[in-house]
Amino acid sequence: MAFDAGFTRAVCAELSDILTGAKVEKVTQPTKDELVIACYRAGKTRKLFLSANPSRTRICITEQTFENPKVSPMFCMLLRKHLAGASIAAIKQNGFERAVEVDFAAYDEMGFSTTRTIVIEIMGKCSNIMLLDDKRKILGVLKSVDFTTSAKRQVLPGMIYEAPPAQEGKVLPMEETRETFMGRAASFEKSKTAESFLLSSYLGLSPLVAREIAYRADALGKEMQDVDAGLLYERLGEYCASLDGVYAPTLLFNTDGTPMEYCFTDVLQYGESADKKAFSTLSELLDEFFGERDKIAAMKTKTHDVSVIVTNAKARITKKIGFIKRDLEECKEADKYKLWGDLITSSLYMITGKSKTCEVVNYYSEEMETVKIPLDIKLSASQNAAKYFKKYTKLKKAKQILTEQLREATDQIAYLETVETAIALSENERDVSQIKAELTDAGFISKAKGADGKKAPKKEQIVPLKFTTSGGHTVLCGKNNVQNDFITTKLASKHDWWFHVKNKPGSHVIMLCEEGEDPDASEFTEAAEIAAYYSSLRDGENVAVDYTLAKNVKKPAGSAPGHVVYYTNYTAYVDPKKH
Repeated sequence: MAFDAGFTRAVCAELSDILTGAKVEKVTQPTKDELVIACYRAGKTRKLFLSANPSRTRICITEQTFENPKVSPMFCMLLRKHLAGASIAAIKQNGFERAVEVDFAAYDEMGFSTTRTIVIEIMGKCSNIMLLDDKRKILGVLKSVDFTTSAKRQVLPGMIYEAPPAQEGKVLPMEETRETFMGRAASFEKSKTAESFLLSSYLGLSPLVAREIAYRADALGKEMQDVDAGLLYERLGEYCASLDGVYAPTLLFNTDGTPMEYCFTDVLQYGESADKKAFSTLSELLDEFFGERDKIAAMKTKTHDVSVIVTNAKARITKKIGFIKRDLEECKEADKYKLWGDLITSSLYMITGKSKTCEVVNYYSEEMETVKIPLDIKLSASQNAAKYFKKYTKLKKAKQILTEQLREATDQIAYLETVETAIALSENERDVSQIKAELTDAGFISKAKGADGKKAPKKEQIVPLKFTTSGGHTVLCGKNNVQNDFITTKLASKHDWWFHVKNKPGSHVIMLCEEGEDPDASEFTEAAEIAAYYSSLRDGENVAVDYTLAKNVKKPAGSAPGHVVYYTNYTAYVDPKKH
């Protein structure tokens, strides 16, 4: 990824053109390290997005929607206090670093005009967001950095803000002259590559940009002793000129269609091995690159607690199944103990004295073999027989109980696997709350406490996914067991068609139909594709999906949420597809 100093400069130029003069309408903090500032200008509200997440750090205008916490964090409240009624005065880069300063024309507590500045440092795991006053004193910081965290640079409220120290031994590429460049190249280790020379010599270059400059100088991967240093200097100069020129936001994709790299200008080094997509703005590019990642990461955070509960419950039940199977193996000895009791009883007249064993003929076998039976010398022969009969009765009863326990434990594992699938399919806070409520009803979460130790969640309104087929039929899809039960047992009529991935956890899908209506075959395929996509086989190919009329689907009394049975069905084989 290439959110380097050059990309930062390009973003600042773009944001400055669009947002300078915009009035702050609202400040929200969807997650612990992300901020959204809604700004109004020229009849349109835009969302300025700032992320200090180490893996997704950036600043841009976003079209994404966010779920905000019920209680706003302290840093968000601080920003609201200082930015109320403010407008954006300037957006600029701090030197040639991955740091952006957004100046706001604001008002202090007495109503006098003042300046407030938000600084976002886009520096991987050291990324941070700060609020400064007009004297550059830190009023608040998203992530406090004290001596225990860093001995080199502390960032705490009350301190005067100081920019991150520049990397030693590197110079600004735009200040380089041909003479000093040639001298630097001549003294650089000859066996190292041109891109490593650029990275180790100049500030603000990402590996992608260094490779691109080297590629355009026909020096990519070449050792410095084989490089035309003059041509490499010219390409570096062209890069510097492009920093303040016309930008060409470019996104590169892997062969599987996943985003790979991005840059503020065209990227040539991959040739035909990567697909490219051009964007009109850098913000649109960043939304495309990070959008899906943000959603996945946000849901992982929201579902972490409940995922831990499900994982621990599965581990506990799996361990229990192991013990049950071990005990069932012991129950296989029951018939042997009954046989021993019968043989001792039939041979009482032959067993005398206090012997540790007895040898009797097995009258129940065609071979009439002799069986050696252990005896307790403290007991009489009849008492030993009674002991074995008692053991037989105990193991026989235990087998019945253990078999039922094994069935229940196996059903619980299957149920928890459906919950795991529902967690993976969750798209918002409501979905997660429904899963927590479901687990509470099932006894996996205390009714008094929720998954996070807080009060158990209230039941949320059930809102399944809704699609429309090419033929105009409505398709409903449950994302968890609560929704699955609702659409299958409450919403579906006997004329509707029901879909579910075959023998695997997944969503119930209903295609709503009128009596006597016969949807087109393509619509059945579309509904089956939805069922395959919203299942544990989302990443598979040629997935088997069962479908039948809803009247053929039954929910057994007392069964787990989402569990149904059906016997008459068709099967379609489709590739999972999001509609």
